[in-house]
Amino acid sequence: MIGGIFREGYDRAPTPPDPVRNAWADPNFNAFYEALVVRDPQGAIVPMLASAYANDETAWKFTLREGISFHSGAACTPAVIVKDFDLFRNPDTGQNSPFWGPITAVTAEGQVIVCSTAHPFAAFQETVATEYSYILNPDAREAAGDTYGSEVVDGTGPFTLESFTPQEVKAKRWDAYPGSVTPFFENKGVAYLDGITWVSITEASQRGPEVETGNVDAVKNPPPQDVDRLKGNPELVVQEFQELSNFFLSVNVGDASLGFDDVRVRQAISHAIDREGIVQSIFLGHAAATYGPVMPGWSWYNPAVEAYNQYDPTASAALLDEAGWLLGSDGIREKDGKKLSFTTTQLQETVEVQVMQAVVEMVKQVGIEMKVEALDAAAFFPQLTNETTSYAFKWLWSSPIDVVALFVQFYQPESPVLDEVNAAFALWQNAADNKQLQEAAYKVQDVFARDLALIPLYTPNTIWVNRTNVMGWRPNQANLYPFYNDVWLEA
Repeated sequence: MIGGIFREGYDRAPTPPDPVRNAWADPNFNAFYEALVVRDPQGAIVPMLASAYANDETAWKFTLREGISFHSGAACTPAVIVKDFDLFRNPDTGQNSPFWGPITAVTAEGQVIVCSTAHPFAAFQETVATEYSYILNPDAREAAGDTYGSEVVDGTGPFTLESFTPQEVKAKRWDAYPGSVTPFFENKGVAYLDGITWVSITEASQRGPEVETGNVDAVKNPPPQDVDRLKGNPELVVQEFQELSNFFLSVNVGDASLGFDDVRVRQAISHAIDREGIVQSIFLGHAAATYGPVMPGWSWYNPAVEAYNQYDPTASAALLDEAGWLLGSDGIREKDGKKLSFTTTQLQETVEVQVMQAVVEMVKQVGIEMKVEALDAAAFFPQLTNETTSYAFKWLWSSPIDVVALFVQFYQPESPVLDEVNAAFALWQNAADNKQLQEAAYKVQDVFARDLALIPLYTPNTIWVNRTNVMGWRPNQANLYPFYNDVWLEA
């Protein structure tokens, strides 16, 4: 059972794995790092580095297991966790610092890490179990500087970094791994695999052939047209479920010159988009249309959002007429001499580019001229600010309300247009228990779908394919990526 190098084909170009701040979290986070608590396949929070946890109206408390160390040999102590959490919640350093807003202080009492709260904060369970709360050695990160993640990684996970490039990341088994108490891991000790290699396969059409030929042992997200063929291959296992994501179009609500501050214009753009047509023609049914900010498969999905944003070009045209945007002789609407013409930027990703090309043609039918510019990540992310006129992007995160709030509050300007949705987000962060969290989640979704802080389009299915000799590799819908503790390759 022990041994072998597991090769996983990945649908993105990896970024240096750093839980404090990077562009996105990749599958290798689950090999290099661990969290205090983590979601099990059913979505419940269970122990990982913590042996116990509890919360009340004034604090969350986590009891750290004793004897934990980092890859470097440095001790993982409650004081280290405090330093990590202070990095995570600091707006100057933490990627997801907005999610930590109600945490007023982080301290240690013996083996217990205490996260004091300004008020009841049930939503913290959504944050502390995610990749940007994974535990790292902050001193190693500080010493490595800009090379952290690409040359140095110091976590507590079952694998250590061997090499990093944006095309390929290699990990090797950490033989000093102290083991795990996570209930859904069958292997409680050192990893079985000798190592893991993540191979970037950004061209969608190459993913199926790579796993079919055995160049990789598993692959994420082959294109929809390949799925039936892969399912028919007896040497492969295909797992498919709705992704923890939503692809959306953002128009800047502060841009009055294009009417984006007018909800009628945003609704008109939304009504012009045939989401079901996109799902069927581009994804061949391997996706779901979204009419609100989160995916329909989420446990707290509010079906009331489906009353909004349905495909209706007639309603779209009427809303634009009502808002004063009238058709010009060239077929483009204009108001006060200004044409309703703009450019949307997006990441250069095969299927997402196809989607936005389709959207361009759809909004053209109601007199909106939208051009699309696809950029690589290095060019795209620096342009993403709250002054960006328009962009399209897919968030991928296991805490949907948190991440939706981030894109609204960081990448839209402050505006009365967003007052109600921001008030709903505040309900979420003040919820005291799961019942109140669900009520707040429902409210966020309803107000968001009506006011269109962002224009939702679709959620793709995550499709994982592995060869039949891969054992113990168990993707699940509750986590972004599979874990590697149980994985082994059958001879």
